[in-house]
Amino acid sequence: MRILKSNVTILLSVLCFFFVACSETAKRESPEHPAYHNVLVQPFTDSVNSDPQNAYYYFLRSEALLRIHEDSLALADAQQALQIDSLNPRYAYAVGYIQISLKKYDEAIPLLRKLLVSDPFNTGAQFLLLSAFLDTKRINEAQALVDAALAARPRDPRIRYWQALIKTAQGDRTAAIGIARTLMTEEPDNYEVSYQLADWYREEGLPEAISQYEYTFRMDTTDVDPLYDIATIYELKKDWRKAKELYRTCILRDPGYTDAYVSIGKILLHQDSAEKALRQFNIAIATDPVNATAYFNKGLCFEQLNLKDSAISAYRQALVFDESIKEARARWQKLQQDSPGR
Repeated sequence: MRILKSNVTILLSVLCFFFVACSETAKRESPEHPAYHNVLVQPFTDSVNSDPQNAYYYFLRSEALLRIHEDSLALADAQQALQIDSLNPRYAYAVGYIQISLKKYDEAIPLLRKLLVSDPFNTGAQFLLLSAFLDTKRINEAQALVDAALAARPRDPRIRYWQALIKTAQGDRTAAIGIARTLMTEEPDNYEVSYQLADWYREEGLPEAISQYEYTFRMDTTDVDPLYDIATIYELKKDWRKAKELYRTCILRDPGYTDAYVSIGKILLHQDSAEKALRQFNIAIATDPVNATAYFNKGLCFEQLNLKDSAISAYRQALVFDESIKEARARWQKLQQDSPGR
């Protein structure tokens, strides 16, 4: 289930070790991590360093870290903000949101329940709790949450949308699409429902998916995610030209869009253009220095170019950032075995 960026106002990051050298948190999440010095994050790192007891600075850096997909670091900052200011519901919401993104449901659910005790009509927290229930297949609890919310606000379109989400969890996507279409008729500018409807169309293999993503993008042209989703549809159709064109459009509108560089690189690699693909993966790493997928694909490029030592290094780096990439480990081990003296 999609949790849109627009649902969240979550911001940014971790203790400066100059001020809290004895803190275990600071030791664990050192500002020496490259992500803290990303161009989008550095201003907030500077703020944290200037006033390490200011909860809001951590909150802001958390959001910046989310924007570059450093969710674990973002969570540490959001938790630090909440530790400093434990009564701020925005910080509690931020922590819950990121915990769910990281699938830390056992931590998120009690936190969100506690938040709803003090603020029972916090729709954002209700939605996060619903997301946690649906992701963990606790359908009855999800239904009870929606029933209670609907009893209090029977015409609220957000809650009716939640009914569609439950229908999907129950395996009735046709009913979910019907609810979403009705909501779009009533509220044509509902970005969240429009995006989810496009996702459901795509998952059902319906041709309306592309036009629905385009409609969604026109509602907010600052968010290129719908264009990226359209590109993935063309890529699945093996329409490489159209897919690359749309990925490049994403990059033109958002030069830091790492996934688009990776996707273009994968297509070029598939087309046996290893040198061109390698350039795309290098740019992806420049925008996201800890992107394991980019390093893994660099390894594939080096293998195609018969640069075995470089491939070993790239696979090893991929595993540093994500040890779960089984193919990277298998290729790394094979190349080491085939390379005498390593």
